[in-house]
Amino acid sequence: MAIVTSKENGFTIYEKETEVRFGEVLKEYLAGKLPSTSLGSGNEDRTVAVVEYKGKKYIVKNDREKDKRLEKRLQNYLSGPFFSKLIYATDRAIAQGYTGTADLYYVAEKMVGRECVDVYTIHEYVEGTPLKAIDDSNREEIKNCILMLHRAGLASNDIHAGNFIRTPEGKLKIIDLSCRGSMRVCQANDILTLRKKYHIEIEGQGAVYHLIQLKEDIRKLSRKLRGKSTSHA
Repeated sequence: MAIVTSKENGFTIYEKETEVRFGEVLKEYLAGKLPSTSLGSGNEDRTVAVVEYKGKKYIVKNDREKDKRLEKRLQNYLSGPFFSKLIYATDRAIAQGYTGTADLYYVAEKMVGRECVDVYTIHEYVEGTPLKAIDDSNREEIKNCILMLHRAGLASNDIHAGNFIRTPEGKLKIIDLSCRGSMRVCQANDILTLRKKYHIEIEGQGAVYHLIQLKEDIRKLSRKLRGKSTSHA
């Protein structure tokens, strides 16, 4: 599917070419002309809403938050804008037949240098119910879901029960991808999270994974030597 780029009011816009004009959807939403329900993000610099347009629901997000951690800001600066990369990555994955995550239809990014200071996105609304927990009843399914995500060239980087939706057809989908920076690092983080937090074994491979594992091992050893707990909730 073609992705059309344009510029407007200081934003660079990336929009999938479909029968829906998502730029108009955003304008009508911001003008208060569309039925919408705020989902609440717990952050005044980030908003998330379910919006209805011509009988169909979409997720509209706005993020103006600046990470205060120097390490993360440096990482974001080096890797460049996130969502404009994600719209192309999800488009490639879906074109190859991957259906395990929500589509991303529209991105409007405002950049200062290489840092994004304001971004609007419009995502596919996935009907279904978020998981209440990752436990024995779904661990194998979660494992397969993440493996398929990685094979599609994507990553979650924020694995928790609420980011998995059970559709009415019974399919498990993962939403809200947060794979900023290196995709290989984010995929390695997924594997480590599954192993440490949810006791789901996936064999990590590659130099990036082993470097991150080494960093975790050193961190745990340091905490142990200082007499601090190394357990995870």
